[in-house]
Amino acid sequence: MLSHSRHVGPNRGAFATYLVVLLSIAAMTGCGNDSSNTGGTAATGGSSGSGGGSGSGGTVIEGPISALVFSKTVGFRHDSIVDAVEWLGNLDPAEEIDIALTEDASVFSDEGLAPFDVVVFVNTTGNVFDESQQGALQRFIRSGKGYAGVHSAADTEHDWPWYEDLVGALFTTHQEASFADGMVVYGGPFEFTVEDGEHPSTSMLDATFMHDDEIYSYGRNPRWYSSILLTVDAAAVGALPHIFGMPPMTEVTDGDHPVAWYKEFEGGRSWYTNIGHEPRTWSLDWFRQHVLEGIRWAARAPNQYNKVAITDQTANPLAMAATPDGDLYYIERTGEIKLWRKETGRVIDAGNVEVSLVGENGLLGIALDPDFAANGELYLYFAEAETRENVLARFSTNADGTIVSASEVVLLRVPSDREVNHEGGALEFAPDGTIFVSTGDNTIPFESSGYAPLDERPGREAFDSQRTSGNPFDLRGKILRINPDGTIPSGNLFAPSGEEGRPEIYVMGTRNPFRIAVNPDTGRLYWGDVGPDARADGPQGPRGFDEVNVADAPGDYGWPFCIGDNQPYSDVDFETGMVGAPFLCDGKVPAAIHYDYDSRSYTELGIAQTFLQGRTAIAGAYYSTQPASASEALPGYLQDRLIVTEWTRDLLVGARFTAAGELESLRGVLPWERFIRPIDVEVGPDGELFVLEFGSAFFGDNDDARVSRIQYSETGELRPAAVLDASSISGPTPLTVSFSGRDSVAPGRIARIQSYEWDVDGDGTVDSTEASFEHVYTAPGVFEAILTVIDSEGRRSFPFVRKINAGNTPPVLQIENSSGGAFPNGTTVPSGTTLELQVEASDAEDDEILCEDITWDRRLGHDGHTHPESTATGCTFSFDTTLPDHGNLDAALFWAIEVTYTDKGGAGGEAPLTGRAGVRINVE
Repeated sequence: MLSHSRHVGPNRGAFATYLVVLLSIAAMTGCGNDSSNTGGTAATGGSSGSGGGSGSGGTVIEGPISALVFSKTVGFRHDSIVDAVEWLGNLDPAEEIDIALTEDASVFSDEGLAPFDVVVFVNTTGNVFDESQQGALQRFIRSGKGYAGVHSAADTEHDWPWYEDLVGALFTTHQEASFADGMVVYGGPFEFTVEDGEHPSTSMLDATFMHDDEIYSYGRNPRWYSSILLTVDAAAVGALPHIFGMPPMTEVTDGDHPVAWYKEFEGGRSWYTNIGHEPRTWSLDWFRQHVLEGIRWAARAPNQYNKVAITDQTANPLAMAATPDGDLYYIERTGEIKLWRKETGRVIDAGNVEVSLVGENGLLGIALDPDFAANGELYLYFAEAETRENVLARFSTNADGTIVSASEVVLLRVPSDREVNHEGGALEFAPDGTIFVSTGDNTIPFESSGYAPLDERPGREAFDSQRTSGNPFDLRGKILRINPDGTIPSGNLFAPSGEEGRPEIYVMGTRNPFRIAVNPDTGRLYWGDVGPDARADGPQGPRGFDEVNVADAPGDYGWPFCIGDNQPYSDVDFETGMVGAPFLCDGKVPAAIHYDYDSRSYTELGIAQTFLQGRTAIAGAYYSTQPASASEALPGYLQDRLIVTEWTRDLLVGARFTAAGELESLRGVLPWERFIRPIDVEVGPDGELFVLEFGSAFFGDNDDARVSRIQYSETGELRPAAVLDASSISGPTPLTVSFSGRDSVAPGRIARIQSYEWDVDGDGTVDSTEASFEHVYTAPGVFEAILTVIDSEGRRSFPFVRKINAGNTPPVLQIENSSGGAFPNGTTVPSGTTLELQVEASDAEDDEILCEDITWDRRLGHDGHTHPESTATGCTFSFDTTLPDHGNLDAALFWAIEVTYTDKGGAGGEAPLTGRAGVRINVE
């Protein structure tokens, strides 16, 4: 446990302890909260909440607040505790906050916490709780109540990970203090910046202000776990000597230093401020209002967001499209089209296309016709299995949403060198009825040191993106625009004659525009372009950047000659290594946003260090101004923004642009929620936001892949979320499954889960109303277990469906070395050697496993993602461990190896199951 080692100033700890214990006894016996703490109206700042427009305040529940102020210390004790409890214990009755003060941790029981709306940790330090008290605090927060922390509340419970998640970040060090003019000073005053001025706890503050205080550094950047209220001048703080000999936080956040933040957390709310070390600070009017409004928000503001996993019946999701009635199509890279039904929670198999899975190919894009409700037509972009072409095809659907296979009409063909990277594949309709199609440069990025691949040597065509992105007569490395019938509209980059370039081209000069978005009102086109991997500028040109681009008209965006804000690459002779003159970027369109691995170009997008990894810019969806009928629309501060996902950094960010296409502002979207590789977002008809989460494993086939749905309500009227836990989802019959819905939640403090409805076999009959129970599947088959929960306000969750495969057991695989021992994940091997692996595979139902049915997948990994390298079949697998040139990233490169086997199904015809094993292999 880390705590302060130095404090300069008079010691009033003994008096503080006496006062707090005295007030604690009075509070617990009901003698300390007299009429001085009741009645009246909040003095300033608005107990009604002033942050509704930003999503940070909302409508605060009326009535007096009951707050437990806790100031127990096990480590260092702050003198300012006396000042805090003197003030809080004698609040103006107009504040309508009823305070109880204690340092007795035994109050933290279900019974002891029951009277309170919020717990306020004032300069607590050390491990103050035992296990039972920790559990009581967890249940208190999860019941929809609040937490507010001041200063060294972040120097508390270092050994309890849940508490770090609650407070947002934990203390590691601070600047050294000294005396000046008879006062303790900390090297300031420092400039503080209000990042969210609409939150009630900062609305009274100037946009920037000066203040001297002890500024904490934290073990992680709270920005990735909370919404930030205040930051401090990181350079000024970071230049000062710090205690413990530890570096200031700015060394790992590249100049970003949050000092106050808030979030919704596990059904409750959390608010924290770093300010409050010095006794004199507690007499400042602005600081007092800052704290009081933080307490009010944590105690009374309703939870306004609800992120719900609506299905986990996905393994390789890439894109999705919402129907006008709120159902959702989503596609798997492996060729399957799924349809989630809003009313039933069921996922139906809507169709399948045969696809090539070589390299980055597969089923890549989906879009619904603008008149889908009437004509039932949808569009798919996929790698044809029997050709070396990617196709855009239109399909009709049946009344039940399934695809009519025979209705396929191919509208467009794009060549693809299958073994090469970057295929793009996004589809979006414009308001004029035309359809945009994104295509990648289909070029091998390796052996160019992470810069532009411009290898013009004979036989090296796949290493030269001039042949695709830079070639106006090639459809790759472009964004294409055609009519739904395959004809070419006017207004593209090249004339219909095709003499200057292919007339389908709207935008050229892209590298890998994996996802695109369109403003449905104006037709403005957006895309994220995933850039090359050089970590530093070099003779060949600039370091790699990811981009977010904006197009109101056709244009050339520069790749492979220019990148970012039109930084030029140089012409390179790959035979001799000679670097020539830089290319001209005149007439190329610069990116609206561009960022590299390590520079904090945009605070909200972070840097690829510590918690965040890599970079993959995805322009997910444009969230336009929503009509009044959109009952679940996100708040105004997120409307009229492009929702950008950062796939490897697990972030969602809202970007607003000017009429000229320049970036105006960025805003994090639910930073307190965890998104697991968000690969696509989609706006639903009620204003809800769907998020497609790819899952954590490098290989795909992820058990944690899912589709989530974000609902917003300013007044906190949110659907409950059904969480279905099953002890087993497959196995031989009789199969006993323990079901539990106890982790289901009713967001906020007004509602509770009132009842449970279980249908264990999908026949429409409620089989149990218990929170948890056990069921035995005696007959073989694939069954749908369905849970719906109802809250105390009568709101019903979406049904959550989990498939139970009774009668079949998944295969078990283990990757081994050539001598038969288990090959540990994370093993380091020497470069330039041949590594030989084998697999041990077993399956309870299959009598024999043939080597020809076992598949190996080798991928080059760096940071948070991988590139396909090769596949093979057999019981053994060998490869050269030498890592390819990938742009100054040797320290971050590794091999990812996965082996899979799909069994033959159960004896009674139950569905086949796939077993897999994977390892990361580091190379030195």
